[in-house]
Amino acid sequence: MRNKLIHAAIERFGKRGFDAVGTREIAAAAGTPMSSITYHFGGKEGLYLAAAEHIFDHLQNHVAPRAADMPAPDVSDAERMDAICASLRRMGEFMLGEDSAHFALFIGREQQDPTPAVLDMMRERVVPMMFGLATQVRLLRPHLSKDEAKAVAVYIFGMAITLRHARASLELLLGPAQLDGDTKAMLLDQLEQSARAVLAGGRQ
Repeated sequence: MRNKLIHAAIERFGKRGFDAVGTREIAAAAGTPMSSITYHFGGKEGLYLAAAEHIFDHLQNHVAPRAADMPAPDVSDAERMDAICASLRRMGEFMLGEDSAHFALFIGREQQDPTPAVLDMMRERVVPMMFGLATQVRLLRPHLSKDEAKAVAVYIFGMAITLRHARASLELLLGPAQLDGDTKAMLLDQLEQSARAVLAGGRQ
């Protein structure tokens, strides 16, 4: 029941935000009494934080670049770029899948107007991952400053996220039926080609 409440909360908070959604609605969607929210989470705020934590756990464990995926400092540039692009493709695949829809709405709201507790989660979960990616970027492009490498890391990470946030535009241009496996594979190839160009920094 706890997971049902979390998934119902992610969907509704993502679509309409914290203030516009009541616990009665979430409980009804999960098919449980409102008292279950109090029992499991202590109230609406606790449920919201549990929803955010669920998203970050999933991204950290299954999607985002992990420290173990990142190559050692002494590997070749080609191996380093392959490792980064493999992680980026995994993120892109998730963003093109239906499971990412509610996650993206929830996180998108937090990106625009972050709540303090979720911002703390981002500092704990997202920032170390981005620092790790920035380190890899700087090994490929040593002329960049640390801050420039961080900006590039956010940029290439954002390219993958755009595959979800631009979904409406893709479907308007292509039609929902055209966003099939072949089209998704092509988009992932384009994502990787763009990332490789950025990571190469203009080098041939």
